[in-house]
Amino acid sequence: MAKIGDLIHGGSVTSTDVVILEEKLLFDRQPKRDRYVRFFVLLLLSAVIATYGVVSDSVATVIGAMIVAPLMTPIMAISLSVVSGDLHNIVRSFLVVAAGTAAVVGFAYVLAEILVGSVYTAGNSQITARTSPRLIDLIIALASGAAGAFATGREDVSDALPGVAIAVSLVPPLSVVGICLSAGAFREALGALVLFLTNLLAIVIAGLVVFAVMGYGGAALDLRGRKAKRWATLVIILATLMILAPLGVTSHRVTTEQILQQRTKAELEEWLDGTGYEVYRIYVDGRSVDAIVAGEGDLPPFDDLLSGMSERAGDVTINLKVVPERTFQGSTGD
Repeated sequence: MAKIGDLIHGGSVTSTDVVILEEKLLFDRQPKRDRYVRFFVLLLLSAVIATYGVVSDSVATVIGAMIVAPLMTPIMAISLSVVSGDLHNIVRSFLVVAAGTAAVVGFAYVLAEILVGSVYTAGNSQITARTSPRLIDLIIALASGAAGAFATGREDVSDALPGVAIAVSLVPPLSVVGICLSAGAFREALGALVLFLTNLLAIVIAGLVVFAVMGYGGAALDLRGRKAKRWATLVIILATLMILAPLGVTSHRVTTEQILQQRTKAELEEWLDGTGYEVYRIYVDGRSVDAIVAGEGDLPPFDDLLSGMSERAGDVTINLKVVPERTFQGSTGD
């Protein structure tokens, strides 16, 4: 393990490396005020960019918000603090992330209220992409967390951090939460929040694994002595369990809903085969499916769709919207 860590880090991690990394990530280092001011100014600016990028359905603008957003710093600080057994900075870094999360959601809500009458959640690709967490989002977040820890732990690849920020979605889904709350789209807001939490937890767990493999944990514990090492072991176990539990729940939900979404798409395509309609959008929330199909002409009997879904997925509730406007509702359990 040590040799692998040395290879990944580019040499053995020393106490000096730990001090340098803590100085870069932790918010209890001086000058504290400047660290907080820099973090929240950049965060709110990224919230403005992300919110208006989402509202205008602009991919380029949303990407710009990802680059500006500084949320990766306290998230990586959580990972490092867990590995180091530093309970004080685990709590501090978590509170910084929580405060930043609330600030972005609240700011996006206010900005969306200013645009009242011009914010439409339906049909906006930036909103749709962030209200239905998928298994692939979890995989991306895990890889991004590992890449973030690797780039943070090695000075010679720190230039890769902007790419990591673009790859994982943090501020945009929080902006979507605020926008959807403003529009009264509470289910979409919950979906975007779940996506953010999934990404957050995945980044933390992947980051702490990479830091541990590199050797930052061992070096930090040697720096603090045996007493700190005993406390650190307990903190690492508890923090890891606290992270893995919600991540496991979220991962199970994301995976289950992804499977249901795939089965629904397959059944809808089979049901619509030979008609002038195509599947436009599918949204899954637990065992409830909202689907939109667009086209012209006659549709097959809705009961045929319910019967097919019952065979493929068991008891589910289906809300089908047809464009031009026609809505059907039924349950396979009836």
